[in-house]
Amino acid sequence: MFTLPIKRMRFTISAKLITALLAVLVPLSVMTLLLNRQGSGTIYEEISKSVQSRDAFYIQSLENALKGISQLMFEFVIDKELMEIGISEEPITSFERMNQVLVIQKRLHMLKASSTYIAEAKVFLPFSGRTIASDDYLSEIPPDEYAKLADNVDPSRVMAIGDRLFMSMRFPLSASGRKPVFIVVVELSADNLRESLQNIVNPDQGDSILFHIDENWEITNERDEEFARTMRTFAERQLQGDAAIGMVPTVLESAPYLVSYRKSDVLNTVLLVYVPEGNILGSLHRYERWIWVLLGFSLCIAFLLSISIYRIIHHPLRRLVVAFRKVEDGKLLPVEVGARRDEFQYLYHRFNSMVARLDALISEVYKKEILSQRSELKRLQSQINPHFMYNCLFSLNRLIQEGANERAYRFTLYLGEYFRFITRNADDRIPLREEMKHAQVFVGMQSIIYGDCIDVEFEPLDDAYGDLLVPRQIVQPILENAYKYALGPLVLKGELWVHTSESDGYFSVWIEDNGEELTDARLAELASKLLGSGDFMEETTGVINVHRRIELMFGSGSGLSLTRSQLGGLCVEIRLKQDGSGKAETDVSNADRG
Repeated sequence: MFTLPIKRMRFTISAKLITALLAVLVPLSVMTLLLNRQGSGTIYEEISKSVQSRDAFYIQSLENALKGISQLMFEFVIDKELMEIGISEEPITSFERMNQVLVIQKRLHMLKASSTYIAEAKVFLPFSGRTIASDDYLSEIPPDEYAKLADNVDPSRVMAIGDRLFMSMRFPLSASGRKPVFIVVVELSADNLRESLQNIVNPDQGDSILFHIDENWEITNERDEEFARTMRTFAERQLQGDAAIGMVPTVLESAPYLVSYRKSDVLNTVLLVYVPEGNILGSLHRYERWIWVLLGFSLCIAFLLSISIYRIIHHPLRRLVVAFRKVEDGKLLPVEVGARRDEFQYLYHRFNSMVARLDALISEVYKKEILSQRSELKRLQSQINPHFMYNCLFSLNRLIQEGANERAYRFTLYLGEYFRFITRNADDRIPLREEMKHAQVFVGMQSIIYGDCIDVEFEPLDDAYGDLLVPRQIVQPILENAYKYALGPLVLKGELWVHTSESDGYFSVWIEDNGEELTDARLAELASKLLGSGDFMEETTGVINVHRRIELMFGSGSGLSLTRSQLGGLCVEIRLKQDGSGKAETDVSNADRG
């Protein structure tokens, strides 16, 4: 016999649980720490690659944008109207000159619209002392701008005049002391350049600076000018070597930063991006600290959790083992459930249900012989219903008195078929074809009695199920109840529909009526009585008799089911369980008796 030598145990359940928990928690914590550190390095490498790729893309985009502006200025320089009006010292008053100015303004407007970085496009005409702008007709040449831009021969150079940035191209390109014929000037939008820097890094996370090495101008969103100068000094120090690009961690003003820089040889500018290290790797550092905290906390709760589980499981499990020992000794005693609200409550209920089921099965064996004898006696008694015979004779008498000889003749033929069916033999299993034919005979008798008051639709049976063996008289009692309780009391015209179907492993015979007396409460009561028909020793007639006989023959899941009919009255479904071949099971020895 199974025993639990608890006192002899050295490696107890508590020790096993603690060991199991530690064996899981400690390796997981160590692996998490290692993965965190490895992840930090990997993330740093990926961030470096991402930042360098992002900076390269921005610098390349800026170079392409300014190169495009230079190209457009070069195409503008060779404009015929601009050369003619540039070399002329005559006042611009004639109609022809005015048309040339309008053409130049139109091209300046197109130049301005070619890039979001252009704030204004204009042309200085030194010989006439005038300026033609895209949105201004004629104005004086600003002396500070002219002094800085007149000698510029590099169209890609970005120059600062005060807080404004300019690009220019003179004609002729040579600056050998000659006065230029005209100068094409493009003023860059510092606001748009500053806004473009926000696409590199979110201002909430960090900031960026774009500065020119020689021209001493810079574009940044940094509000702290002193900090911006510090960052620029740091970048210039990094560029003293051969490295034009890079990303390095540094400490500025007692705060750790990740700083990336990239130099553009074309523009002679440097892009500097700096982000506080905590914004990138801070969560990983916090996560590592929390791992250590959780590891210590896990070690503390491992012991408490093991003891709690030991106490929660050991006592109820011991009670269950004792109960199983009693079952082995033949004592079918239930376990006291108590007020538990856990899985053991379910186990106790299932155990008690098993014990009750075993006791019921043992009792059923003793009652089997008595049940068989009483069932056969009541079946024979229910086959000939004297009340039904009296009603048939009264109906026949009424037909004769009314002189309805033809109807009386057909009624006697139906009556003969009916009694020949129920008295032919004592076999309780017949082909479904004969059972449905008997039901049609019964409906034919009722049709003569009720006349045109009731419409009956009796769909033909599928030939594949004609030879299926079923209990005798399972359809006719349902039809009799329909006529007696649903169709008979109707004031209006009655409807009766008998049809069959096959689905989900069951073959079903449906009997539906349009009775008006059936309420939802009454339907629920009838269905409840049908489900509670297990005590069939005292009730073996009528609908319950039909349900129990089908269930015994075809197994659990077969029998009668009561629902609301599509016609409005009662719908009775006779369910016959099918075997693997798709046919209903007919061998009672193989049926599920559950």
